[in-house]
Amino acid sequence: MIECIACLYKDNHPLGILFNEEGLCSGCSLHQEKDILNWDERKESLLNMVKDYRNQSSYDCIVPVTGGQDSYFIVHYVVNELGLRPLLVNFNRVFNTREGIENLQRLRTVFGLDLQQATMNPVVVKRIIQTTLANLGTINWFWIAGQTSLPVRISRDLGVPLIIWGAHQGVEQVGMYSHLDDVEMTRRYRKEHDLMGVDEKEIFRFDCAFNEADISQLQYPSDLDLLNSNTKGIYLSNYVRWDPYQQHEFVVKRYGYQGRKFARSYYQFDNPDCPVYMTIQDELKQMKFGYGKVTDQLTREIRHGRIDREKAKSLNNSYLEKTDSDSILKFLEWLGASRRSYELLELNTSKDFAEKFREFYISDSKKYEDDEQSQDKDYDVFGKGVFID
Repeated sequence: MIECIACLYKDNHPLGILFNEEGLCSGCSLHQEKDILNWDERKESLLNMVKDYRNQSSYDCIVPVTGGQDSYFIVHYVVNELGLRPLLVNFNRVFNTREGIENLQRLRTVFGLDLQQATMNPVVVKRIIQTTLANLGTINWFWIAGQTSLPVRISRDLGVPLIIWGAHQGVEQVGMYSHLDDVEMTRRYRKEHDLMGVDEKEIFRFDCAFNEADISQLQYPSDLDLLNSNTKGIYLSNYVRWDPYQQHEFVVKRYGYQGRKFARSYYQFDNPDCPVYMTIQDELKQMKFGYGKVTDQLTREIRHGRIDREKAKSLNNSYLEKTDSDSILKFLEWLGASRRSYELLELNTSKDFAEKFREFYISDSKKYEDDEQSQDKDYDVFGKGVFID
């Protein structure tokens, strides 16, 4: 396996990564653009672009937000640097922390903006997660499908064509495009990379009992709809020198953004809104690809020159050994993890991956019921559709 000479990524990165003759990965090579681009010119090109979207409707643009990640910085930049009035859009993760809920409510308050939120039926969410865990080895599919489709549907329905996203993951992690390509959101990237090659239309092949109503909040508009509505999704990271660490320091001081320290996270500001994503989903990622969220964080710190590779590698190994059994077991109890689910998991992922997952998390099989029994059990942690840790 090839490992980058500068960062912590290897050639099994799920987004696809290339290496030059010296062994430098495409992500590190592309990161060097950040130091040579004229960011004032990039901002000017962005200002020229967005001026055509002002005052077209009640809102100038749509900004997808969460109770974590980079939402505060994006909204700050859109409002104070670009002078736009956005509609904030949130697809509820369902598994929320208090910090995440408070961050989201504070966000709309400090900027004085409207927020439109969608929350899926928790019974359907449970079925989808059971399905994607067994067949794709992920519990995060439903949220990614929702957060990437909801802003686009609202754009179409309200006639607000411009959507402003934060960082393009493919650019920031593996150098998939140049910043100068001005890459925009696409249906193809969403399906192939965000959704692991399976979009909402294809989820039926795993469970034919799903119907159109079940997944209505995950459906992406048709190409004809997008053409007629002139929907355009841009990434702010193509026009701003993207540095999450500095951006979060800024919003903590200026807006009171709250972080949260997870056992497997180097940062306390990264995804403080979702205990499931930063625990069980991160360990699933490690089992499949050999690295976790902390690897992404430390690679970013190496590229920005704030830590050397050897220290980062040592920290990475240390964090990857950590776990949060309480949160994981609470989630699995709600999910109703069954023997049948893990038989499917073993069929659709590597045997080693499935065995490790089973042995580590469900060694006491009596704690978990079969799917048919668990469907009727109402767990308090999810009784109101919101999981708060």
